[in-house]
Amino acid sequence: MRPLAPPSPTSTPTAPSTRSTTGPSSALPAALRTGALAAVATWAVVVLPALVGWVAAPESTVGWFSAVSLGSAIWFLGHGQSIGAGGVAVSMTPLLLLGVFVLITYRWARRLAATERLRVGSSDWSRVALRGVVPGFLVGYGLVAAVLALFTLGGPATPGVAAVIGSLLVPLAALGFVLVRPDDDEAPAFVRSWFRRGPTWLPAVWRVGWRGAGLLLAVGFAVVVLRLAMSWSAVADIQAQYDANLAGALVIGVGQLAILGNAATWALAFVAGPGFQVAVGSAIAPAAAHPGLLPLVPVLGALPRSSDYPPLMYAVLLVPVAVGAWLGHRVDAELEFFGNTRARLTATAVAALIAAGVVVALTALGNGAVGLDRLSSVGPALLPFGLALVAEVVAGALLLLGVLLLLERRRERAAQAGVTTAGSSDEGAPTAG
Repeated sequence: MRPLAPPSPTSTPTAPSTRSTTGPSSALPAALRTGALAAVATWAVVVLPALVGWVAAPESTVGWFSAVSLGSAIWFLGHGQSIGAGGVAVSMTPLLLLGVFVLITYRWARRLAATERLRVGSSDWSRVALRGVVPGFLVGYGLVAAVLALFTLGGPATPGVAAVIGSLLVPLAALGFVLVRPDDDEAPAFVRSWFRRGPTWLPAVWRVGWRGAGLLLAVGFAVVVLRLAMSWSAVADIQAQYDANLAGALVIGVGQLAILGNAATWALAFVAGPGFQVAVGSAIAPAAAHPGLLPLVPVLGALPRSSDYPPLMYAVLLVPVAVGAWLGHRVDAELEFFGNTRARLTATAVAALIAAGVVVALTALGNGAVGLDRLSSVGPALLPFGLALVAEVVAGALLLLGVLLLLERRRERAAQAGVTTAGSSDEGAPTAG
């Protein structure tokens, strides 16, 4: 009889390593792909109008690749980078175009963050976000930026040497809007730990400060829209001088729309007091307007003509003060300081500083050159504008806080006086015998 063979060893299947599926490296492929797609999506925003302009100009002697190259150069300009065109440096970032880029990239980053957080779970999300999602998204975006830089070689305009690294400003801003939410439970733990190192009121003040920056920019846009409405005939007259067909007029209109964000910061510089310049030697401020000789850009037809303004025009300085008062009201409405006046003052001032700081940073990006000589410096003088805006917004916030503190003290004194009066009347009342 043949002896039974010993049973062959069977290996029990082991469960896949949880760490391998929830580690930072597991998020890299999706993050790289999403970052690259976000960059391509922003590139399409400028390349498609460039191709439309090329098609609409049949008399052009350049090929379609020149239009693609020019669109790629404008893509870098919209990322806060300077470009050179025929020996002329252009460094004025179209802020509205930058905002569109950040919005598109934000949507891609938000989708990536939501997907990865659902995949790895809340316990591993912070580690995966910091070491996988963020670097992968930035690298994917940067790789496409490097390819687009090659498209500009030999074209009519080329970006600077550090443009590829500098273009990461957009994905960094988008990731910041997605992840840096200190009072959101879905934010990574490392973000919340950063803010825990500061005062307990910092997360709420952070949010209020950014809302204040949005309100300041909204004020600037409102002033721009008002000026365009009042000067529409002058703008239309300059536009008619181009004698462009429908497609060409559309491209010109989109180009002017991209600088309306810059015009909003110019308007804020006007209401803050220092004013701005659209060419070297020009000045538009509450004291007077002396725009000088301007380039033939239709939207610049909305600028005021040369004139001196009455002292009453300085009343526009109350606009940033009013925004600061709104910030002070929001801080007071969202936080309870339990009698800690020092923390209340600090929180209010920090919210105002955040709002003004964001606007000044955007203004710095929007300032720059659009040509040589008189067009080598366009925009507000940054230091005077920054100091004036910070002073006015902080003053408005602290002024409202002072009023609130005064009213609270009066109510407290009235309440104490009422208690004292009631106590005195109780002591003097006759007792029943």
